[in-house]
Amino acid sequence: MTASDTARTTLPGPPQIDPDTLAPGDVMADTTPRPVPGILGRYELTISDNYRIFYAFGGITMAAALRAATTELDRPDLEPVVADSTYCQAIPCGPVAVQVEVLRQGRNGSQALVRMWALDPADPDPTGEVRSDLVLTVVYGNRDESPYGFVGEPRPDVGGPDDYRPRDVEKGSPFERIPYHRQNEFRPAKGFAKLGSVSPPTEPRTASWFRFRSSPMDGTGRWDPALLCAPGDILGPAAHAGLGTEIGFFLVVSMSITMHFVADARSDWLLQDTVAHVAADGYCSGTARLFDEHGTLVAVATQLAKLSPLPAHIGEAVGEGEA
Repeated sequence: MTASDTARTTLPGPPQIDPDTLAPGDVMADTTPRPVPGILGRYELTISDNYRIFYAFGGITMAAALRAATTELDRPDLEPVVADSTYCQAIPCGPVAVQVEVLRQGRNGSQALVRMWALDPADPDPTGEVRSDLVLTVVYGNRDESPYGFVGEPRPDVGGPDDYRPRDVEKGSPFERIPYHRQNEFRPAKGFAKLGSVSPPTEPRTASWFRFRSSPMDGTGRWDPALLCAPGDILGPAAHAGLGTEIGFFLVVSMSITMHFVADARSDWLLQDTVAHVAADGYCSGTARLFDEHGTLVAVATQLAKLSPLPAHIGEAVGEGEA
């Protein structure tokens, strides 16, 4: 089936392939970088249409960039400690190139700089000049035994994933057709208004359970740390809770995401405890703590996003739904 033969929606950005025409994704395989022969630190991969929201989902592009850095560093003794991404230009699903520069190789720590850019699908040459659609810096280190440690706030007092149902999406809404939503399960646990209602502002805090339908685990039975970037990209629901929907629906567009990797995640499901701290001047910032099913805090995400009005054609299609 060619692109011209495929049903498409009217969401913003590049045309969207109908998710019913896509084979299930494999998040580990789909974010694995391939070295480009002859260019040190250069990689390529294809961001599958499975990971499209309007463009490629920001948490997935960040994960792919971080996996390229880890591959280039080639230090099994080191773990990513913190990674910071800046989204300079929306990346459509399709071929991308990645350039990794190892800034420092130390005995107990290393740093790397990554640049990712979209390639022309008609001529996806990864050997061209470096561009900066996404820029990521990452610090690697050892997890040493330390007497200095605490978790400042306990895990939210909510049930497990089996205690909640997947969130319903209104039939006929274009958001029913977003491919990325087919690659994961998302179960609201706290702070979500009923979909289809117009809600006033409430506490800008939500809790939700998330898992990929394909395994994000590496060979040791833990999540590949880079893939935690995907559930870490979760500011939108808390922003909608805090602002309400009486002012109209809006998009939450990531400008930057920082991930602090705390511990190994060793369960399929992760709990997302999300707080939007402030919305002002068209921007919103907040944090998300990720816990595995054993109650272990595995990562903390900090996110800044631009709040943009929902395009009129989507608002009409959504009606009283939520972006």
